[in-house]
Formats: sequence, structure tokens, C-alpha cells
Amino acid sequence: MTSDPQASTTMSNHNQEPFANLSADDIDNQLSEIESLCMNCHEQGQTRLLLTRIPFYKEVILSSFTCPFCHFTNNDIQPANRFEPYGISITVYVQNAKDLNRQFVRSGYGSIAIAELGFEQPCNKESGTLTTIEGFLDSVIDNIMKTVKQVEQTIDGLNHDEQQTKENPKEHVTDSVNHDDSPEFEEQKTKLLAFVQRLTAMKNLEEKFHFELNDPSGNSCIENPFAPYRDDTTIIKKYKRTPEQNELLGIDESEIKQPDQQEITDEEILLFQTNCPSCNAPCDTNMKVTNIPHFKQVIIMATSCDYCGQRSNEVKSGTGISATGIRYRLTMTDISDLNRDILVSETALFSIPDIDFELSSASVGGRFTTIEGFITMIKTQLTNIIMPFSGGDSSNESSDKNKMKKFLNDIDQIISGTKFVTIVLDDPAGNCYVQNVYAPDVDPQLTLEHYERTHEENEMLGLNDIQTENYQNETAS
Repeated sequence: MTSDPQASTTMSNHNQEPFANLSADDIDNQLSEIESLCMNCHEQGQTRLLLTRIPFYKEVILSSFTCPFCHFTNNDIQPANRFEPYGISITVYVQNAKDLNRQFVRSGYGSIAIAELGFEQPCNKESGTLTTIEGFLDSVIDNIMKTVKQVEQTIDGLNHDEQQTKENPKEHVTDSVNHDDSPEFEEQKTKLLAFVQRLTAMKNLEEKFHFELNDPSGNSCIENPFAPYRDDTTIIKKYKRTPEQNELLGIDESEIKQPDQQEITDEEILLFQTNCPSCNAPCDTNMKVTNIPHFKQVIIMATSCDYCGQRSNEVKSGTGISATGIRYRLTMTDISDLNRDILVSETALFSIPDIDFELSSASVGGRFTTIEGFITMIKTQLTNIIMPFSGGDSSNESSDKNKMKKFLNDIDQIISGTKFVTIVLDDPAGNCYVQNVYAPDVDPQLTLEHYERTHEENEMLGLNDIQTENYQNETAS
């Protein structure tokens, strides 16, 4: 879909937040309408834009184009955020109808693969997709059947020309059509129909399969129907992009500036220019190095935007990746446990097994706060989420709305101190921390475990590609 650069835009509400939560009561005020050039008939059509948030994901731009002259239509979805630092690979094991109904967002850089079929649909870099797994299978089947129809027309044409040649050989002496290609087209048709049969079997759940969405830009996601709880049938991996993938995204590694090497003292506060993560306006970020008692050195960064009022803070380790992973397990027995300091790094996994809750801190970034502060932050983020893709009768106990209410009620009980749970903080990089209130003595409620990382965890941290031994000798040779 291409829009006329001279198109006039009519905004419904200028004072409204750009990416407001989707609401059925105020849907008309959230739409923007733009006159756009139809690339099919070159008449003026209409594009409708909707800027909204997708629950448990990020802000997106939905667009829908319609031409009243030739009736051409086109829908598109684009992430409103910049490229993520890492690429993402999401694999879902499709076993039932609920898995087929999972919605997914695929950016223009995302590719889809089904391992059981040896099938892969590469990225197109032009438009994104918002659909379900079942809807994707339907679209693939429709496209293949169109190809089959074209093959059948080609075969019929070859057979017709061959028959005409037999009846009037003199008139077709110079015919350039190769009739020997007909068996090859028949074979191609047979293979396509067999492939469609496999896809149909998967769609009808006669065959289970793995649905993989891979996006080097990190701007794709697949719905978790169990949210806010963990999805055991989904595997999410983040990876460091290759030079080829950076080139695909238009990222020139040679232009990436390396920071100047300088020693930063604990008393020094650095100020540097950046962009607001909410509105992308220029703003300032303050950075300070500090030491956490009985732990290690960390870097605290705070950003404040004067344009939209957005405030954010993040904590990163100042000592790199530890030799082993670290896992804390805190058994709460008193309300005072909520006042313990906690450092949740950007590579840590925060979980509360008692309520089957698990959170990757990549969703919230690094945080240094108290246990009460961190859980309150989780509640605030979930409370502000409106689920535009779920609905139904609120009296249904299995509905998303009631599952969220029950979960938030459990969170409220933990914050108020009426419910004591076990908190697990696991970080393969070894940069998380839970305060030991008995330090330097042993804390009877806190268990600390150091463990060897798995190959997958080393891959996530980018350690498998790092050579730490004899690298100087190889470089010299």
C-alpha cells in the first residue's frame, strides 16, 4: 500500500494520546483517515489508521486501504517501535484448536517456518501481518490452489496445442511450445496437491506441528492464551543478529560508534543525549555507577522526557557476565520480606510458582527496587492492559478477563501481606540479587544456588561465539 505524499490527513482528536488503549466505546475517535492514491487504478482511495497497543507486546500501527472505484483493499500492520537490540525466534507446538486460534504479529522482516513440512515463507520487507495460525494456513492453501489452477490452465493449453498440431500439422510447424513439458507440469501439480493435503491435515488437527516465527528485528510476537501465566508449549529465544541480518535491516555496523574508554568513579554522574522510549523526542539520560553491599557494582540509568513526561529507569551490571548462573529462592514468612532490596537484571527470570507466574525481565528491563516495588510495578503494567483481542461473557470463569482478575487479586494479597509465597529469581548471567537481611550471616529464608549454564543459555548471552583462550596467538598468526 502506497500513500500519496500530498495526502491530506484528518485527525479525529489531536489532544488524544497517540497510542491509546483500544476501546470499543471510543473507536471512532482513535481512527485517522487519509486520502491515498490507489496503486491499482490510480484513483483516490481512503486509508484508515489506528495507533494502538497490543497486550503483552508493544505499540503498533494498523492500516486499512479501500478504493471505492476498483474495490481494491489492502491491510497492513507495522510496529511503532524501533528495532529491538536482539532478534527473536518463537516456536509454538500446535496441538489443539486453541493453538490454531493464537493470533500473531509478524513484521515485514519476519519469516515463518513449519519444520514438519520443510516449509518456510521468507520476509517480504513491505508489510506486516496480523492474523491467526489457522488464518495463515488458510492463506497458504489459497495461494497454492491458485498456483495449481494456473498449472492446470498451462496443461490444458499444452494439450490443446498438441491436439491442434495433430489435426493441422502444417499450420503448427513453427510452434515454439514444447509439448514435452506437459509431464513436468503434471508432476508439479501432484506435488502441490500433496502439500495442500498435508497443510489441510494440520489445519484439521490430524497432524501436530511446530509453528516458528523468526524475526531479526525483534518486532514480532505470538499470543500467549494463558497470559499472564507461563505458556509451556511456546519456546522463545533471543539471539544476536548476524552481519547479514543487520544488512537486511539497513544497519551499518561500520557506522556504529564505539564509546570512548574512560574510567567512571562512583561519585560521578554522567549525562548523555538519547531519545524518549515513549514519544522518541530528544531527552537526557543520567547514569551513575554504584556498589550494592554484599553484591557487586551496577550502573543505574534514569531518563526523563520533558516533552511527554515519561520517566523510566534501568539497572545494568557493571562487571559483565559471571562465570556461573545464579538462582535465588526466597520463602516469604512475614510482611517485612516485601521490604527486601531486589535487583532484577535484563537477563533474569522472575517467577512466583505459587500462582504459576513467570516474567522475563527483558519485558521490563533491569530494575533495582524492593520486592514490594517490583510486584507493584507488575500489577500496574497488567492493570493498564486492555485486551482488545479477547472478549465474551464475563461470567465465564475461563475467560481472559476473569483469569486476569483472579491473578490481580493474588497480587493484591501478596502486596498487602495476607498471602506469603515463594519468589524465584534466576539469572544465567549471574547479575541478579536478593537482599540478605541477616548478612553476613546465613539467611534461613533465602537459598542461593550457583549453576553451570546450558548451551542454550550461553547462546542467548552470545558466549558461544566468543573465543576466550589463545585468541591472541591466532590473531598474530
